[in-house]
Amino acid sequence: LKLTCCIWNFDSFAMAPLLSGITNALLEPFPTLPPVARRPWEATWWVEVLQRLGKEFPSPDSREEVWKSFFIRCSTVPAVILGVGFFLTLFVLCSGCCCRRENRRRRAPWCLPSFCLGLISVVLVLAGAFIYWETGSKALGTAQIELQRAFDNVTEAATQGAKMKEVGDAMLKNLNGIPKTCPVIIQSRVQKEVKKIANQVEIFNQAVDGFDDLIQPLPDKVKGVKDHAFEMAQLTAAGLLAPLTLVLLSCVTVILAVSCSCTGHCAGCCLRSFAPLLMAPTVLVIAVAAAVQLEIGVVTSSFCADVDSNSLAFIGKLTGYDSEEYQLSKYYITGEGDNPLLMDLSNASEQLSSANASITAYGREVEALCSWRGLEELEKGAATARASLDFGNLLLSPQNVYPYYDRAVRQDLCQTTMIGLGWLVLFQVIVGLLLLPLLVCVATRYLQAKRSWYQGQQEALELRGARAMHGGPPPQV
Repeated sequence: LKLTCCIWNFDSFAMAPLLSGITNALLEPFPTLPPVARRPWEATWWVEVLQRLGKEFPSPDSREEVWKSFFIRCSTVPAVILGVGFFLTLFVLCSGCCCRRENRRRRAPWCLPSFCLGLISVVLVLAGAFIYWETGSKALGTAQIELQRAFDNVTEAATQGAKMKEVGDAMLKNLNGIPKTCPVIIQSRVQKEVKKIANQVEIFNQAVDGFDDLIQPLPDKVKGVKDHAFEMAQLTAAGLLAPLTLVLLSCVTVILAVSCSCTGHCAGCCLRSFAPLLMAPTVLVIAVAAAVQLEIGVVTSSFCADVDSNSLAFIGKLTGYDSEEYQLSKYYITGEGDNPLLMDLSNASEQLSSANASITAYGREVEALCSWRGLEELEKGAATARASLDFGNLLLSPQNVYPYYDRAVRQDLCQTTMIGLGWLVLFQVIVGLLLLPLLVCVATRYLQAKRSWYQGQQEALELRGARAMHGGPPPQV
């Protein structure tokens, strides 16, 4: 009774939430998470649109023809965007020649259409960059939070494993010293009982060693993933926004050419020079970027249509269907199968309970017959080991681990990232493939018209001056 009270009163106030969480985990073997609150522009219909552009994601063992058919289907719309982009690139290159106008104008051309078109383009570029950055930063932030939580948990689990190993070794050393403190007449009997308890503690240590071998490499692996994921995510976000930056630079260049033009001659020459150097390459870059991003979005959305099964299929293909990685993935993703980590903890808990019962049954008797006084130390060691086992079970429970997968994969990768990618492709197509070529053409026509009007004004002024010198009537301007 004393040992039982010692175990369950060990830091009872701090352990109450822990034991409550363990009870809930046992009653509910697989968690149900609440729906995710999303902002207005986080339209989840983008996921369905991208999925409809593809087809069912093949299994890793599918034939080459199946994979080829899958990628052809996913590449149909991106190929159309790429073709349109090449055509519009040629259009921008030829805009200076195709839009040339030589007729004289009596009134100055109106620059408002060019300004309005340029302003709309700039606003849409900034809106697209803002929406993608908001969704991308949200996905990145959530991924970093979940990876940090995973790192903290596996680090704490590794710490608890090392603590259990240390406690087990100390208990075994304490038990092995008992027979030497007893009278010779009862040493054989004490040795027999102590050997039973020591065997249970040794099995406990073996189970803890198995758990420790699995858990100790995990903190370094999770930390490596966390560090590299943050760097790669920032580079990827910057790379995805680079095409919109080129569009913004092109639009600002056209607006400056229109607003700073006095005669239309110099600005027109600059715009025609920038067309093959900046505008046409920008349209081509936008076409390639939008096609590649849409291809990635369609393939990823097809994968996410049944993300659980597809993830397990590829994990099994890469690591083997009998590997511990696959067993852990299956357990935490679907709630089915065995968990090697929890099996080791369960075995260790069973052996600790048996050793604890034996200590309770024979501890006082041994202290009465021998000079050994290590019962209190054994009780404290058993309580510490029990607390570590319970905490390890809680850390590795589905209620604690599954949210990492749900938020990082099901929510961020399969929804938030796809939503941001869909908006990014849409804004790039609208601004880079529609508005930018139109803006270049309208601005070129305006500058050519202004140049023609200015030349007409200059010729009329020269003619007026010439007639005034010869006494004739001045021409009408």
